[in-house]
Formats: sequence, C-alpha cells, structure tokens
Amino acid sequence: MPGFPELNAPALDFRGVSAGYRTRPVLQEVDFQIEEGEFVSVIGPNGSGKSTMLKTATGLLRPSVGRVELFGREVSSLKPRERASLIGVVPQKLESPMAFTVAEIVMLGRSGTRGRWGVADSKDYDSVERAMIYTNVLDLRERLFNELSAGEQQRTALAMALAQEPRIIMLDESIAHLDINHSQEVLRILMSINREEKITVLLVSHDLNLAAQIAGRLMLMQGGRLVCNGTPGEVMKQDLLSRVYDCELRVREDPYTGHPSVMGVLDAALRRPPAERRMHVISGGGSGIELFRRLQIEGYEMTAGVLNRLDSDAEAARALDIDCVLEQPFSAIGPEALEAARLMVARSDGVIVSRVPFGPGNLVNLELAAEALKAGKPLWLAAEAAERDYTPGKKVADISRQLIASGAQEWGNMHELMAQLSVDRGTQPGRS
Repeated sequence: MPGFPELNAPALDFRGVSAGYRTRPVLQEVDFQIEEGEFVSVIGPNGSGKSTMLKTATGLLRPSVGRVELFGREVSSLKPRERASLIGVVPQKLESPMAFTVAEIVMLGRSGTRGRWGVADSKDYDSVERAMIYTNVLDLRERLFNELSAGEQQRTALAMALAQEPRIIMLDESIAHLDINHSQEVLRILMSINREEKITVLLVSHDLNLAAQIAGRLMLMQGGRLVCNGTPGEVMKQDLLSRVYDCELRVREDPYTGHPSVMGVLDAALRRPPAERRMHVISGGGSGIELFRRLQIEGYEMTAGVLNRLDSDAEAARALDIDCVLEQPFSAIGPEALEAARLMVARSDGVIVSRVPFGPGNLVNLELAAEALKAGKPLWLAAEAAERDYTPGKKVADISRQLIASGAQEWGNMHELMAQLSVDRGTQPGRS
C-alpha cells in the first residue's frame, strides 16, 4: 500500500552502500539485511564506520552509491513524520540546552507524530507515560533533565525514543559511559522490548563481550567494510578479532553463560622480557610512525633511515629518541647518508620496510634492504610494494619479488608483523 511500509520486508536493508563525508569516503560496498524483531550489535575498532552506518541508516547521511531501505521504503524518500514513526534513535549523550523536565524531554519523542497544530493529545500523553514507566523514570518526571545522573539521563533518552512507538531502535554507544549498574538496567530494558514488543534493536558497541551476550547477531566492521556478519560464535573468532583490532586477543567460552568471551593478553606482555634486539626501519612519509610506536612498546631498540629532514617520520624518530640517518629536505639520498645507514643496518638484528612510497630519490633504501638480506639478516617487507612504486620503469615490483624469493617475509598489517617478529624473537639469539 503506498505510503506504508511493506509487509514482511526487512527492517533494515543495505544494498551495496558506500557513504562518507564530502571528500572522505567511509562505508564501502556494505550489504546486509536485518529482519524485524532481531537484536543486532555492530562492533569494530574506532574509525571502522559504525557511527557512519547508523547515520546512513537513519537518513542523516545519503549514500553516494547503493540503496538503504527501512521496512521496504527507501530512507531518503521518507518524510520526517514517516521516519519518526519507524526509527527511534538513542545517541551517546543527549544534550538539553534548555531547562526541560524529564516529562518534557520524553514528550519531544512525540513531536513527529502530533497533529496539524502540534498540540499533544491524550494518545501522546499515554505514550509518554508508558515509555516513562517502562524505563523507570516516571518518578523523575518533574526533575530537570540536566540535573539527572548519567544513568537517569540515558534512561530518559531511551524513554523519548520509545515514546515515538518506533519499529526499530538504533543506539550509538549509548551505554558506553554508564557504570555497570546503569548499563545493565538499560540493556535489560532493550532486551525486554525486543522480546516482548518485537521491536528491532540495532546497537553499536565497543564492548565485545557485552555484544556477544545480548545480541543474536554481530556485524563486524573494519575500514568501512562489513568483514563478518553472523552469530556471536561465528564472529568472535580469535584470529579474526586479533587481525581486525590489530592486537593479540584470546577468545574463550564463558563457563557461566556459554557465550564467547574475549580478553587481551596484557599479562603475557608484562611477563615477556625486553626484546634485546635492534631493528632498522626503512620508512618515510608517515609510514613509520606506528611502527616506531609498536616496536618501542615491544621493547625493541631501533634505528631508522635514510629519511629526509622535516619528513614526518624523521620528526617522530626525533621525538622518540631513535637514532636516525637524515638527508636534506626534498633531496635524493646521497652516498654519505647511504653509508651511514649501511653501518646502522650492519649493527641491527633485522630490517623492516614499512609501507613507504618509493621514487628515484629513495630507491637506494630498498637496495639497502636487499644488501641486508644477502648478508643473512632477516627482512620484513610490507606487502603490495609495487602499488607504491613511483620509479621510472617501475623497478620496485621486480626488486620486491626477488627479495621475497630470497627469503624476505611479507607482512600485510601490524598484527601480522608483530606475530612474525615474535616468532623470530623466539628462534634467534639476542644481540651481544
């Protein structure tokens, strides 16, 4: 029927959706469906696109490619009044610039459904009362919103969303800053309305263990892409989470609930002795900053270069007190700097080549890495070096293939590199 959601259509349907902000793309070809009555949690590291997905789902952000549908209707085609009848949104923190009471805040949830003159009627008051009872804020109705505790404010925000009588509720980290008592209370309310009222719930959460306990399905985001979509048991895989979150994680079954439980391995890191090994890093253009940081945390000594002065990696090396060979700004690497770097490599226990772009001015750095490998030093080479080749004749691809054929290890992300270095640490003697 025109003007109404389709029967039996998915609550939310993303079809090849890409979206972002002006020149900064975020979501990339995202496909999924959420059926009515599901409880789904979106997880992923910071910057993975979780909040952008929610903004796109609610129509605040239009897709550059693809289509988003709510109950069979394209979101962009919905009028504000129609959208309010379908979606209730609970933000991370609800701000009230004016001295509104709790009852007035919750009544704002009815603003999209009121009559022509915007005057609340008995149905509006009934909906507001039900929502306040459900979220346990009825006794606070005359209190000023800005005087409430964080937990009380969040329950009020949820009551405002429920007062809309939506068919789907979306929450963006809405319990992240609550203490355990208040977060558990909000979650119990969500689980109850999902079970009893069949309201679809889409929750963005950083808490992997909480998400696995309450959601029937998890959607794992990384770099704007949906990399895994399934049950908690299917998504909470140790290797997958370690790779996506770029750190070493352990997944075990909770003996009380039977749900998968994830934890870090800080205890192992604290017990691990210093690396007592020195790595020479070949980088540039900011590609070495995260390498410097991670290697320093792991206890490695480092040298770096050849880098150009004023390069962001050179500045990072200076700030971290890393011994570094420098060349003049915007200049090709000269013989003196190259020889100084060659001496550093000779004193190192291995060489790491970052995702640095190579041009005619710094190609000798890659040749320096080849010399180290030939001399028997382990070499770790960032993958897809050919994609960063700006040399005449595209020499980098051939050199990279030769290095890998001669024993260099390719690494795709920081987690892979740290794992490879850990193996090398356990098999190679320390520097004398």
